Amino acid sequence: MADQHSDNPAVNRSKDYRYLALGDSYTVGEGVPQEDSFPYQTGHLLEKAGVPITNIDIIARTGWTSGELLQEIRQRNLSPGAFELLSLLIGVNNQYRGLSLEQFETELKQLIETSLDLTNRGRAGMVLISIPDWGVTPFADSGTREKASISREIDAYNQIVKKLAADFQIPYLDITDRYRAIGGKPVNLAPDKLHPSGQIYAAWADLLSKVFQKAVKT
Repeated sequence: MADQHSDNPAVNRSKDYRYLALGDSYTVGEGVPQEDSFPYQTGHLLEKAGVPITNIDIIARTGWTSGELLQEIRQRNLSPGAFELLSLLIGVNNQYRGLSLEQFETELKQLIETSLDLTNRGRAGMVLISIPDWGVTPFADSGTREKASISREIDAYNQIVKKLAADFQIPYLDITDRYRAIGGKPVNLAPDKLHPSGQIYAAWADLLSKVFQKAVKT
């Protein structure tokens, strides 16, 4: 799959890079073709940059909470150090279901510890991604929850994500602020009027691929 014409000499092309994306509907790319999901677009951008991605694995499902993701990973019995690159985006369903921040923090910490065991590059190969604010979408208009309340709750969850990223010295990718500005526009919505379009995922992939490119040079 590798782009043999890249002029990036800092990347070790003799090494194959395997990417594991963990999460929920945002990682699945609910409502868009698989190739438009941000993990697959990230893989494509890495290929163009000369990073040989030989495998993209996704452990994610629409509706999953942090606890459900953790349970699934544990059931998979994945081999330690099986991946060079790993992204983790989880928590929106905890917020949607009204689960406690304390539970989320405990489970996210366990997810991070488990993820670090799966990456052979350690912290350098992992990225924690902030939770998008679904309150900006038309779907939120049809509900009974105030958009301002949704945003405050998302912010509280993201404070935990950011804190744990700092505690574990893992790169933290903030996609929330920009998404709030543009996520509600029709062109940036999937047909369900809740999830992002491929254009939004492309923007996330661009940011994530740059973090990964930096990681593989270290």
